[in-house]
Amino acid sequence: MTPVEVRPEMTIVWPEECPYKIEPLKVKKRICIDLDGVVCEYNFPKIVRDFFGVDLSPGAIFAYDLADVLGVAPVLINSMFNKQVYGPPNLIEGAVDTLKEWKSLGYDLTIYSNRIKYMGYEGLVNWLIDWQIPFTRADGGMGEYDVHIDDSPGKLMSTQSNLKLLFNQPWNIRCCNITGRLVRVNNWKEIRDYVQAQI
Repeated sequence: MTPVEVRPEMTIVWPEECPYKIEPLKVKKRICIDLDGVVCEYNFPKIVRDFFGVDLSPGAIFAYDLADVLGVAPVLINSMFNKQVYGPPNLIEGAVDTLKEWKSLGYDLTIYSNRIKYMGYEGLVNWLIDWQIPFTRADGGMGEYDVHIDDSPGKLMSTQSNLKLLFNQPWNIRCCNITGRLVRVNNWKEIRDYVQAQI
């Protein structure tokens, strides 16, 4: 005959209030960042002069698409930039320091750059690592972001992003912003202020 285990009767008394404070789970801030015109700046008149042999004043760059500005085929613009993208960056003041701070806070930093079509994803990632520009991932702007920072109005409006910060440059100054969704910023201090207000 198998012995039967007899368990003592138990009464569980639940506390009226939980003695442990449960904090809500914090989601990392997702920030999408363009490189050229936002983190890095280039002397476009010099680049155009070196490649095409034409002098161009900074004010002559009236649109984001240089093929439209110069009246040349996009393939020539691609050739021009292909020689530029692998060089050392001329960093915009405050950009890398801010990205380092955000990275230390655990923010998800996505790089969305036209450089991908010249360098590919692996080339871009290696370039970012070589020049110690903080990031989490590089993609084609297909994610969902809390903040997107770019100098291209079209790129900003094509992403699923809550706050769209348009970095002021001569080529976007004539953007009419008919939706009112673009917020113009002049420098990285203003960018930090807007991102801080989103917390």
